[in-house]
Amino acid sequence: MALLEVTHLSTSVRIGSSAGFRISRKLVLDSVSFSIEEDESFGLLGESGTGKSTLARCVAGLQQPDKGEIIYKNVNLFPQRENRRHFPLELQMVFQAGGASLDPTMSIKECLLEGIAVQELASSKQDGVTPNLLLDSVGLRPDLLSRYPSQLSGGERQRVAIARALAAKPRLLILDEPTSALDLLTQAEIISLLQSIRQRERLSLLLITHDVKLALFLCDRIAILNQGKIVDEGPANELFTSHKHPYTAQLFADSRLSS
Repeated sequence: MALLEVTHLSTSVRIGSSAGFRISRKLVLDSVSFSIEEDESFGLLGESGTGKSTLARCVAGLQQPDKGEIIYKNVNLFPQRENRRHFPLELQMVFQAGGASLDPTMSIKECLLEGIAVQELASSKQDGVTPNLLLDSVGLRPDLLSRYPSQLSGGERQRVAIARALAAKPRLLILDEPTSALDLLTQAEIISLLQSIRQRERLSLLLITHDVKLALFLCDRIAILNQGKIVDEGPANELFTSHKHPYTAQLFADSRLSS
């Protein structure tokens, strides 16, 4: 049984004037289906505007789809109020600029404690999850706890965002363009960190990215999303050499990885 199954998921957004009859809806996701197994890293690869982030937000419970099912551990996560509460901690999301999700008026320790408190896991005085352990898990020094987000580098802020997500001890970590706002050296460090965390915690990953190299390195399987539809899917190493759709070939060509 798959850990997560997305079946015929469709989502639209309202466009046009909000003042009257010119309002219409644009289809963003069109009957998208895929599954993620336990301990698997699954990538959704495509250019900007293909619906990747919308799909991530639906899986994370931040956006309601129009149609379809999102089934986690054999439980349909929608309607959200009824079913998603069974797994409030096990699905966590790290955003593109994860540091932007940190409150600039709070110290790093306060940010992590807030995450721990919200997740109802532990307090700083209990055994288990603590700010020190969370920072250590993402390779940061404990002396950063007293600093504020503005005093950290972009890479350090992204590590803190990952640490806060790990406070919930998730089974599925949703990563929405986790390296795109970082310089090349920091990107490599975050990629290595994510690989290490995945192996250490035995996490499943849903990676949302436009970066072909990142998807090929971090993912076991990849689905190609184009104009709201999955047009190709397969094991990462096989998809690179035996893709079927012209859009997939173009992505690889644009990344200078085409065979």
